[in-house]
Formats: sequence, structure tokens, C-alpha cells
Amino acid sequence: MTSAVTLRPLEPADADALFSLVNSSRDSLSQWLPWVDTTRSAADSLTFIQHTQAERDAGRVHTWLILADGQPAGVCDLHGVSLLNLHGSIGYWLADSYVGRGYLPQALAQVLHTAFAELGLNRVDIVSAAANLRSCAVAERSGFTQEGVLRGYLRIRERFWDARIYSLLAADWRAAQGQA
Repeated sequence: MTSAVTLRPLEPADADALFSLVNSSRDSLSQWLPWVDTTRSAADSLTFIQHTQAERDAGRVHTWLILADGQPAGVCDLHGVSLLNLHGSIGYWLADSYVGRGYLPQALAQVLHTAFAELGLNRVDIVSAAANLRSCAVAERSGFTQEGVLRGYLRIRERFWDARIYSLLAADWRAAQGQA
């Protein structure tokens, strides 16, 4: 593993740093994330942060800044949280300079702890463009099981992409943690 990864909720003061991360990795991020093309300034990042704070207050989304040795590296979230059905979905991205260094599996371990141990969810899924091999590898290395392919599921830059859906159940997570 690499350096220490911590997560903390996004704050309005993070808008400049967040925009800088997005802007520095615009070409690679925009291949797979449709919101990148509309993120044109720190004000856009601030609007995103304010939206995530409102969604957190409503219990629907938990969004964190990924810090690698204390430096902003990317974002991960637990969204689409249903306390009725006890499930949610995970999304994540890293700036180019942090990719391939083992940060995402560390961040996902913390998100999974929140999902299963703190929120009591039963299922978490990840949907990734099937052609985004790095993202798919992160899901697989993090213990998720591929359930199938969703044909034409993602629309990015006016093109439809197949997506892989991965899941992890609380029982699987507990077993991997050595819990009954």
C-alpha cells in the first residue's frame, strides 16, 4: 500500500482545491464522468459542494474528499442511499497524479465501513463504464462481485456506453473482516 488515506466531508472552503484537481485531470476524467465538462470554475465546484451538503443533511448522499497524506486527491461518495431497502451506490474519482497508487481501495474500505457498520446497509453497488478498466479493477480488488453488464446504460458526451454493475453485501463484507 501507499501513504495514509483519510476521508472527510467536503466543505465550501474546498472549492478551489477541488476545481484544481478536476481541471488538472480534465482530459482523463471527462472520458468517464459527464459532469466534468460542465465544471468550469471554482464556483461550479462550490455549487457541487453545497448540493452534497444538502443531500447529506437529507440522508441521501455522503460525499468525502479523499486526502492522501493530507493532500486533496479526489472524491468518493455513497449516493442513492435507501434506508427503506438498505442499499446505496458508490462513486469515486482521483486526480491523475494519484491514480495507480492504491488510494482508492483504501478510500473504499472506509466508505464500506460507513455503509455497513454505521448506516447498517445490506448492499452497496458500483456502476462503472465497462470500458473503464481501471475503475472496474478497483471494484474487483475491493471485493465486489460483478453481477452483469447494463447495455447502453451510461451517456457520456452524447455516446451510450455499456456499464458493469458490481455489488457487495454486508454479509460478504463482514466475512472479509473476519466477523460472523
